[in-house]
Amino acid sequence: MDISKSQLSVSHLKMICELDRCETVKEAAQALFISQPALTNRIREAERRLNTPLFFRRGRKIIMSNAGKRLLYSAKKILQELSRAEHDIARLTDGIEQVLRVGLPHYASFQWLPAVMKGFHQRHQQIELEISAQMQEQPLNALYNHEIDIAMVSTAEPSLVVDDKQFGSVCLVEDELVACLSKEHPKAQQAFLQVEDFADETYVTNSTVPEKDREYELFFKPRNVLPKKVLQVGFNDAIIELVKANIGISIFSKRQIAHFVDNRQQQDIAMLPLDQQGLTLYWHLIYLNQSPIAEPAHSFAEIIQQELAQVIHK
Repeated sequence: MDISKSQLSVSHLKMICELDRCETVKEAAQALFISQPALTNRIREAERRLNTPLFFRRGRKIIMSNAGKRLLYSAKKILQELSRAEHDIARLTDGIEQVLRVGLPHYASFQWLPAVMKGFHQRHQQIELEISAQMQEQPLNALYNHEIDIAMVSTAEPSLVVDDKQFGSVCLVEDELVACLSKEHPKAQQAFLQVEDFADETYVTNSTVPEKDREYELFFKPRNVLPKKVLQVGFNDAIIELVKANIGISIFSKRQIAHFVDNRQQQDIAMLPLDQQGLTLYWHLIYLNQSPIAEPAHSFAEIIQQELAQVIHK
């Protein structure tokens, strides 16, 4: 495909994104800092160049056509990449030679992150680490789509099978999923919880979407048992408070819960193994196997491992 033959400009891409976000042409025009007639002309120009309608009018509102939705999908990606390129170029003029984007899952704990970023900067002063907040829910997908350079994920396996031509991986640390419940809960005195113990409980979680290699896949799904009620909260601090108040029970990794539960709170929350043998998982760092990325990614992993080892011994 010859990109030199593109019919649209960046202004057209920004236009369709604003029209998707806003309810009316007038509101979109104000967001773009142009007049409403100018925006109407821009819409007509894009439709003329593409030889297809992008919108249909319904009173004062406009409804996006299938062609418009297809353009919107690409426009968001193109504008996002353009914004990243502009950011990278700005960093280059400040003496930064490279920007590494790191995707971290929302369910991890990050008390180690400040020390790791400081340690990485001491080793690689010419490389800037950028934590990508938009990729927290699915960092692995973002890595495969080349939206980030490094992703941290948890799995049930100590080693990952990846396409080594495209990706590399490092196992960072072993962890364990544990049930968290109030010390006042009737089941808090058990040695461990089985999946059946959740069948009559309210389960408090930060996401109702089943996530790969987490409690749904590893614990609930294999025995086809789900909690009686699922309460989505979205914030780990809020989950902890609800668990302490005996409103529901939850599942965290040991390393994750250690950040939220201090010595005082340990008097209020019981942490029990899942099944008698426990449920182990492993944290991995996966990176794009490209020469500018692989070496600093290994260095980043090494610094994380050192920091996590210090946390264990503190």
